[in-house]
Amino acid sequence: MLNSSFKKLANLIGYNLIWALCIFWGNQGLIYVCMLLVLHFILISEPLFELKIIIITASIGYTIDCLLTVAGFFEFDQVHGVTPLWLAALWLGFCTTLRHSLSMFAEKLLISSLLGALAGASSYMAAAHLGVVQMGQSNLASVLILALIWAVLFPCLMWISHSFGRSHVR
Repeated sequence: MLNSSFKKLANLIGYNLIWALCIFWGNQGLIYVCMLLVLHFILISEPLFELKIIIITASIGYTIDCLLTVAGFFEFDQVHGVTPLWLAALWLGFCTTLRHSLSMFAEKLLISSLLGALAGASSYMAAAHLGVVQMGQSNLASVLILALIWAVLFPCLMWISHSFGRSHVR
């Protein structure tokens, strides 16, 4: 069996690969994203429990992105008025990290809020800089709005992912 530290590192690398595939290849990278998601479920000890957590948390995050898109905050070139499929896949990939590589932030509300504000806003702004998404606000307003959303969203997702039973992932 693989040790916990290796699994956490593999989980973090896997998510970063998913982010890059979604951002650079869009829907054309979905087959590789699916392969990485399947690998994630092969490596964990409770795949059905994990699937439930990922679906719940990814649905919340994806719904927020859909609402921001409908409100005109985000605009995607590939589709108008809705989000592309790769964004849903990206959310699934991100939510694989909640109980694994990012689990150290589950009990640290203030740190997870700060991390969410910084990393969440940075990820979207990087995607905007790469031309994958356009922001409906100025860069400063976009950063502030995203930071506020992620300062609340990330700790909430962490709480949800860790409150559905205390089953410890190995």
